[in-house]
Amino acid sequence: MRRYGVEVTATARDGFFLRTNLAELPHVGLYFLGNAAPTRVLIPERSIALVHVCLHGHAQLTSGAHRLEFTKGAAFVCSPGRRVQLDLGQDFRQLVLRIPQQALERTMASLIGFTPHRQIAFEPAIASNDPRYLGFRDLLKLLASRLDPAFSAWPNKVLLQLEQACITSLLCCSRHNLGHLLDDTDRDSTPPWVLRAEHYAETHCEAGIGAEDLASAAGVSVSTLTRAFIKHRGCSPAAFIKRVRLSRAKQLIETGAATTVVGVALRCGFANPSRFAKDYREAFGESPTETLRRRRPQG
Repeated sequence: MRRYGVEVTATARDGFFLRTNLAELPHVGLYFLGNAAPTRVLIPERSIALVHVCLHGHAQLTSGAHRLEFTKGAAFVCSPGRRVQLDLGQDFRQLVLRIPQQALERTMASLIGFTPHRQIAFEPAIASNDPRYLGFRDLLKLLASRLDPAFSAWPNKVLLQLEQACITSLLCCSRHNLGHLLDDTDRDSTPPWVLRAEHYAETHCEAGIGAEDLASAAGVSVSTLTRAFIKHRGCSPAAFIKRVRLSRAKQLIETGAATTVVGVALRCGFANPSRFAKDYREAFGESPTETLRRRRPQG
């Protein structure tokens, strides 16, 4: 475990026992971890995602502001670049899937047809009763069983396909900041370049972009992009950009990143604060001033 910078501390020396097995495949690693006495495990920031699936016992996960209870059947995923503390209870056992960030990015790009501008960020908890998660868990257990030399009869090419299926299943069963791109692909077969244009708008909404910029990012003409947006989104690219800017403004106000209406209007590309306030009310049913007042603690 020290090879990967993981720190292990026995919170009670009596009866301490910890066992970790690691099988390394071409693109992922699969751990089995079991302990006898309470143990603390500190996982450093690395360019990998870790998916933890509890097989037995109880543990607690702490990552930033998140603190989750971890019991049999539950699962959570730690995003690349996040530090994690695991407090393992007595007689705890789990499977851990280690996926490098590059493997996640390659799989995501193959599913949506382009490389996202944002790094993927997962919500730690995975709904353990979601049928998509149950399918992922079954795939993971199948992969684990096939790695045992006493039982494995599959060639490496089959294992490669199975590990890729695990990565794809994880992206579809978990909640993350790029999930809407996958949902769109599944729902209405939206052309990949429309998703690419939308993603560009969402990641550059404070840069004063227009329909021409979206068309350039998508690799099509403005007229082609406009027809596709009207067909698949019911609005023009310009209207979509406006919608994204308003959503960004609301997010900035609600998170405290913006403290004045004029400041958030200018930051999100609205030169006329009065017009911004009118568009904001039409979109969200309240003025930006009301959102700002609602967020601030009452004195």
